[in-house]
Amino acid sequence: MSMSLKVMVVDDSLTYRSILKRLVENLAGVELIATASNGKIALAKIAECQPDLVLLDVTMPEMDGLTALKRIRAEFPGVQVVMVSGLSRDNADIVMQCLSSGAMEFVTKPIASQGMASASAALRKELLPILNIVVAKLLVRRNKQPIPASRPRPAQITKPTRPASGTAQPVARAPARALRKPDLLLIGSSTGGPVALAQVLKGMGPGMRVPILIVQHMPPVFTASLAAQLERSSGTSVKEAEEGDELVPGNVLLAPGGRHMTFENTAGKPVVALNDSPRVNGCRPAVDVLFGSVAERFPGRVLSLVLTGMGQDGANGVEALKRQNGGCACIVQDEASCVVYGMPRAVNERGLADEVLPLEAIGDRIRQLCA
Repeated sequence: MSMSLKVMVVDDSLTYRSILKRLVENLAGVELIATASNGKIALAKIAECQPDLVLLDVTMPEMDGLTALKRIRAEFPGVQVVMVSGLSRDNADIVMQCLSSGAMEFVTKPIASQGMASASAALRKELLPILNIVVAKLLVRRNKQPIPASRPRPAQITKPTRPASGTAQPVARAPARALRKPDLLLIGSSTGGPVALAQVLKGMGPGMRVPILIVQHMPPVFTASLAAQLERSSGTSVKEAEEGDELVPGNVLLAPGGRHMTFENTAGKPVVALNDSPRVNGCRPAVDVLFGSVAERFPGRVLSLVLTGMGQDGANGVEALKRQNGGCACIVQDEASCVVYGMPRAVNERGLADEVLPLEAIGDRIRQLCA
């Protein structure tokens, strides 16, 4: 059986179809099996070609990306979808809806006027990590034996053992620690984060008694739409952070795309500050930047939460919190419920996670701790 990743490109722009087509054709282990100029044509071709992954444009005639995505998820649930979007506020709102409707991730279109080579290089940089994840999931799916039906998995709190000689050790189950009520909640997330954040905030419910700061890896423009969507779905006040915003119990501040967010004490008031310093872990905003600033300047107890995402952003920040602030605790999302078990794994394998929970249990657990 061929283990290559079968990809379909769907975009009404001939330029971007050509860019994506050439990019996919030049990747080892990836096979371009079809292209389409709108969602309607794509649906007919998916039934025929059975791709593993669809790179789907957002704005198209006849059938747009959101409509096509909903049809794909309903009719071809095994097909992964990554949205490909231009940087505009209108597109941002639709992309957020796409992520809520089952898209795995989105990548932003580079400016085609900069030239084919430049646009192709920019897309390659964004797409390669995502393609690697889809390939890994495909290999697992093709090699996995059928799992017998069972009852729903109960929420389990686990604690890892610290790895020795750089090798991860099996996670040892332990009873829940008597974690203390925090004065501040910090959350970091990346790939799969928008859906995870929505579920966590909804599970927590409105009226939390602590301020909440979130870093979600995301480019400019999109975080304002994410904040609005999270507020609608959770009933909690969620705002894209601005320079000097005060930390208010029950309110959520989301780091703006493309800018680092830090914690500051200004005239005795806890506020956030924004900066354009270099990327950390390849990211801006970066989880480590926020967590590290809180470790340096926040005197109270902190609860940190690391959700689904690629890479290891957040692990150094959690370590700094635990080193500088004995009152810091950390919860990470478990592997089974993550879209990408990267960031939580990095924290877990360093022995920094106090609790490891499935996504559906995290919001209620935080509500209990903050009550």
